[in-house]
Amino acid sequence: MKILQRTYIALLLAVFAFAMLIPPQVVRAATLETVEDHMNRQVQNQTSGVSHEIVFTVPAGNSGTEAEVHLIFPSADNGLWCETAGAITVAGSTTYAANELPGTLAATCTGTPDTLTITGVTNLSASTEYGVLLTDSGAGSLGTPTTGTDGVITVQTRDSGQTLIDEEQLAVDIIADDQVVVSADVDPTITVVLSANSINLGTLSTTQVNQDGITSTVTTNSSNGYSSQVLYDVTLTNAASDTISDTAGGTIVAGTEEFGASSSDTGNDIGIWSPTACADTGSTSNADALTTSLQTFASNTVAVSSEATTLCFLASIAGTTESGTYSNTVTVVTTGLF
Repeated sequence: MKILQRTYIALLLAVFAFAMLIPPQVVRAATLETVEDHMNRQVQNQTSGVSHEIVFTVPAGNSGTEAEVHLIFPSADNGLWCETAGAITVAGSTTYAANELPGTLAATCTGTPDTLTITGVTNLSASTEYGVLLTDSGAGSLGTPTTGTDGVITVQTRDSGQTLIDEEQLAVDIIADDQVVVSADVDPTITVVLSANSINLGTLSTTQVNQDGITSTVTTNSSNGYSSQVLYDVTLTNAASDTISDTAGGTIVAGTEEFGASSSDTGNDIGIWSPTACADTGSTSNADALTTSLQTFASNTVAVSSEATTLCFLASIAGTTESGTYSNTVTVVTTGLF
């Protein structure tokens, strides 16, 4: 009997010794795939306005029931990633991911170590890519540590009982300055095209208001626009120094001796034409007197492209107007308001 007992004990010791040689089987979480953190800023020392768009793929064969997603930041930077603890705005996002993170999502930012916890997640599907966007809210804010941080962030999925399902780590690099100033110059430009450098009002009569004009076409990149102005040397005058009087009162009436101008543009010193065409008419036409000082006939307050304005010249005579060939010289000046 004693021999049998010794044999039994020896066998037990042998089994125990053999068991000690076998390493224990540790249950490990599966590895999330294609884990990414698309931050909107990578510059150091931000205290608000930072966002994280986390993208990950659930591994094949996943059988857990996810209820939460955790982002665990490096413990050496506590209080810097979660600059202000509290609620964080969370939204499913497909900017970088194929699928929005499903569920009625809520997120909080807590410290030691700084951790973003997303709750309300609906069970995730294996081999599926998801994305979630985390941004500042009124209660909590996200920041960045100083440059030189290791930037290793652990992404985890957990069930409702806080049991770890899947995890993986990613790295981000916090740098001194993440912005590049790009500058370029655009030269100021203006072009002015006059449709003609001479016009003929024809043979004036007492039964109509003769009209003819030029078109001024302006293109400029001036953000304040432009101003086109006109002046004359004298009123219509013949070789004998007889003149056709400047108009007064804003109109020219057929059968009266008057000379003036109107414009197709509104809001200028030279008034708007009426009728709305620069053509002979037997009725009264709007007109203002030209002078030897510049007056505006076209303008704008913004940059323009091929903006055309007609400057119309008008004249009529009375029965006593002296005969002869009448003329004058009109000068047109356009200025860009740079």
